[in-house]
Amino acid sequence: MHRGVREFVRWMEDHREQTGLALQPPAQARDIQAIEHHVGSPLPADLRLVLGRFNGAVTPAGTLLTAAPGPGATIEAALKEVASQRAASFLDPDLLLPFHRTEHGTVLAFDRSAAPVADTWPIVDYDPDSGEVRLVHRTFDGWCRLCVNEWTTESGTPFDLDKYLRQGQRHVEIEPDVSIAHVTVGHALRRAGRPEEALASYLRGARCVPAIPWADWEALKIASILGDLDAIAESGGRLAKRTPEQVWEQRGTTPSRVAYVIARALPTVPEGKQRESLMRALDNLEPQSRDPEDRSARDAILAAARSGEILIPQPWPAQETAIPTQADVDAWWAAMVAGYQSGQLRDDDLVLDPTYDALRATHSIADLLRIRRDFG
Repeated sequence: MHRGVREFVRWMEDHREQTGLALQPPAQARDIQAIEHHVGSPLPADLRLVLGRFNGAVTPAGTLLTAAPGPGATIEAALKEVASQRAASFLDPDLLLPFHRTEHGTVLAFDRSAAPVADTWPIVDYDPDSGEVRLVHRTFDGWCRLCVNEWTTESGTPFDLDKYLRQGQRHVEIEPDVSIAHVTVGHALRRAGRPEEALASYLRGARCVPAIPWADWEALKIASILGDLDAIAESGGRLAKRTPEQVWEQRGTTPSRVAYVIARALPTVPEGKQRESLMRALDNLEPQSRDPEDRSARDAILAAARSGEILIPQPWPAQETAIPTQADVDAWWAAMVAGYQSGQLRDDDLVLDPTYDALRATHSIADLLRIRRDFG
């Protein structure tokens, strides 16, 4: 039994009388064999060990599924539900194998398509409403370790921005090769008003395999505002690689928007490898678009960038102005600060709306990123 699994079992058994927890009696060998027969493959050894200690449980993070019918939801029933939602066969050997329902309504499942051996299946978070699947843990042991660490360290503490940051940092410490861990830290640091550290976290998340689709886009926006040319080249270079259209949708951006951000940085980049890298990224974006409007905007941006124009055409979709221009620059800046604090003004606005260029002569737009924005 791995260390994290052992700690998980011990913690659950030591706290079985705690309000809100509920452990079921151990699963019988025949129950585990039956579910393995239904799914057509052995269960991961660590999951079999947990089921052998308690066959399903209500935990502080959600509900562990059971191997056999009983008071809790079963693995088999959840598997059939996932198959129906994904229009797949219940017998598909690559179908996600659920083992836990989270408190947020999503399902934690083993990704059987990612590895041929059960003990090497990573864990993904599956949202039945959106169909989104993202890798959240490299191993079952990593999930167990993070659970125990969280329950031990943060028991009873209210959720706030600092707790959110600590959660992400613990995940990074336990599983440094999992993209969502770094992206979570990046989100928290950005809200905490620490943009340079947030940028570094997003880049680390984008370097993981597989990476969260939007990690590089978040990095590119912050890098653009900070004027970090190395980060623009790195994140923009990855975003510009040939990518299926559905991935662009997951990124929450468009090829013309990426081209726009890169093209806007070019006037500040001297001749050399860095400029060559950015021009190559623009070339790689040429065959990519999401629809005719995006293609037209992309072509106009590329033409302007290649001819050395300073004024770059708008991307698609164009960013609507969140904080209109004011004659009094100081009053306009005060409105910008208030808008960023409230969430009315976002990083997308600062990067994609040229309206705010008029402020750059008197104010540092990057200072907005240093404003702390707590939850609530």
